Order: sequence, then structure tokens, then C-alpha cells
Amino acid sequence: MDLRQLRYFVKVVECGNVTHASELLHIAQPAVSQQMRNLERDLGMQLLERSVHGVAPTAAGRTLYRHATELLRQADGTRELLRQDAELPQGKVSVGMPSSTARVLAMPLARLVRYRYPGIVLELIEAPSADLGGLIGDGRVEIAVVADAVETRGVAVQRLVTEVLHLIAWPDFALPAGPVKLAQLARMPLILPSAPNSIRSRVDWALREAGLSCEVLFEASSTALLFAAVIARLGVTILPWSAAHVELDERKLKLAQVDHPLFLRDLSLCWHDTELLSNAVQKVKAIIVELFDVLGQRPEWTTEMRSKPAKKLK
Repeated sequence: MDLRQLRYFVKVVECGNVTHASELLHIAQPAVSQQMRNLERDLGMQLLERSVHGVAPTAAGRTLYRHATELLRQADGTRELLRQDAELPQGKVSVGMPSSTARVLAMPLARLVRYRYPGIVLELIEAPSADLGGLIGDGRVEIAVVADAVETRGVAVQRLVTEVLHLIAWPDFALPAGPVKLAQLARMPLILPSAPNSIRSRVDWALREAGLSCEVLFEASSTALLFAAVIARLGVTILPWSAAHVELDERKLKLAQVDHPLFLRDLSLCWHDTELLSNAVQKVKAIIVELFDVLGQRPEWTTEMRSKPAKKLK
């Protein structure tokens, strides 16, 4: 028994005549008759009384007619809901991202989702990249922008952009001409993100690989605290342009490039690859990719190395 058979059966009962029903269904009469016989055989009971005057439902046929009309109504309603959802998706979508990325992505994402798909309720969650993979695995977020994402079982990874990690300083801090050498960086008063953090890992690894040591004067777990410390002239820090673009535009901070391959990191879009993504999640995912295609053109954020993955930490 399938929806097509039920649709034929309902039409035959309503018309009281197989030939008339077949004309309304635009199906050949023998095909409709065969489907009715198949339905009776599958159910193991007679559903129609046949005579020279047409057909009429048996007691079992009347019961099936009542249930069939309700099933067809539900099926048509479901089809309409799916069509509407494809055009105007509904539901809540949770998106995770590190605080440095949130400063450039969160509001444009919220604005575009609200404008294009008002039925989607967007939840934005800031968390360290080290925690975002676990949030995806636990189902706390559907999608996340993750720095230096590691491919793991059950999590799909799509690289978005390779961002440059800059030295961020106050406006009149004395910087060397050209890119900052690692040895010069090691002698500067450093304020760094608290571990675990992908930026902190890259700075620590670069210095250790070069046999250099440094003095970390201050640690902070948030981008806002790092900026406050730099503006207060407590030290300089390492962050991408995306984290500091507002303060840079307002000339509260300045940046310089560090001459080392580890001062690049990949940002990737991650999601649970064993679950079917809802239409709402797919729409938000597409907007994130679209925004990175636009924002990723900023020369301060990325370089010509954008098409290449960042150097992996050992």
C-alpha cells in the first residue's frame, strides 16, 4: 500500500466509477483497475463491490476511505510545509566562533540572516577554538568557525581562509622597519592569550623552535582584555586583523607583520558530518561562506598565501 494507490482508491470511491476516476486522474482505466486489485490483494480483503452500475466501498473499504483521506491530507500538508521551509526556513541555528573572528563576522552574519531568512533564530556562541570541536560533537552548536581545525571522526571541515597573525601595538610604540623578526619579537613586552589557544600555541612553538625565550607580562582569556592591556601600554600582543579592525580604523592601535611562517592560521567551517543538516542550517552555512569570500579579500586579513593552508603545528 502506498500513497499513489490510496489516492487512486479515494478517487474511485468518490466517483463510484473506475472509468470516471481514471479520466480525472489522467490514468488509463486498466491501470487504475489493476492498482485496485493490487491493493485488495495486499490487504487480503475486498474493498469494492463491483456491478454494472459502478463500484461501491465495502465495510472495509469505507474504513480505509476514512483513513486514506486523512493520510493524504497529512501528506499534502507535509509537502507544503517542506516547500515553504525550502523558501522560508524556520528554526534555531547555533553558530560557534572564536572571539577574534566574532568581531568581524558576528554582526554581518546576524544582519544577513535576519534580512534573508527572518524565520531563522540565530544563536551566536563565542568559545576558544579548542572547545568548539567538542561543542559540535555534543550537539551544542550545529556549525562553527574554528581556527586550526583538526579533522576528526564525525566532524566535517571546510577551509575558509588563511589569516595573518599580526603584532598589535599602541600607536607610538617603536617598531622596526619592515616585518618584525622573531628575535625582535622575543625582546618585546608581550601580552598573550591564555592557553589553550591556537594563537598562543603558534607563538610558543615559533619561539621554542628558534631557541628563543620571552617574558609574557600579562595573559588574558578574551580579546577585549588583550586590547585593553595594549591600549593601556602594558605590552603588545599577537592577533589577526579581524580581531582588531575597529581599533585599527579608529587609530587606537597599529599592526605589523611578523616574519615567520607560523604566524598564519587557517579558519575552517566545521559541522557534524553524521547528521542531516536542516534547511535552516544549510542557509546559514552558505551565508558564512559568502561572507568569508567577501571579507577574505581584505589585504590586512590575508595575503597572497590565502590559497595555501597555514603551516601545521608539529
